[in-house]
Amino acid sequence: MWQFSEADIFLNQSFRSATEAIAYAGEQLVQRGYVTSNYIEAMKQRHRQVSVYIGNFVALPHADDQEGNILKEGIVIIQVPDGVDFGTKDKRQLATIIVAVSLKKWTQLTVLQELALFFSEIENVRKMSDATEKSTVLAMLENK
Repeated sequence: MWQFSEADIFLNQSFRSATEAIAYAGEQLVQRGYVTSNYIEAMKQRHRQVSVYIGNFVALPHADDQEGNILKEGIVIIQVPDGVDFGTKDKRQLATIIVAVSLKKWTQLTVLQELALFFSEIENVRKMSDATEKSTVLAMLENK
């Protein structure tokens, strides 16, 4: 499984829209040296084409075919206790956990499958959404 760090975990965030949340997530990837700033627009574009909401109150923004903009593989976890809507006009899809990734093709499928499996357990999502310490989130991810 992926090696997570407390520096890549952001608690108690709030956003007005999915686009704002994706921009924030992308900026965190940029600040950590994982991607170029071009990656952020590619993340937004992917969400416009296909929702990055994966269910169980989790969104997984990332960009396709952007290996040239990936400087180093990385994942950031963003907790949004009040949630942010990643849905459409017709269907609300509230996310309380946002997992933004910048992964190369050969890593992406494996890591995304592991994350999807972890977040398929609603109890994991609930505990992570309620966490008040980064160490709690990190322990959940490491002990899964």
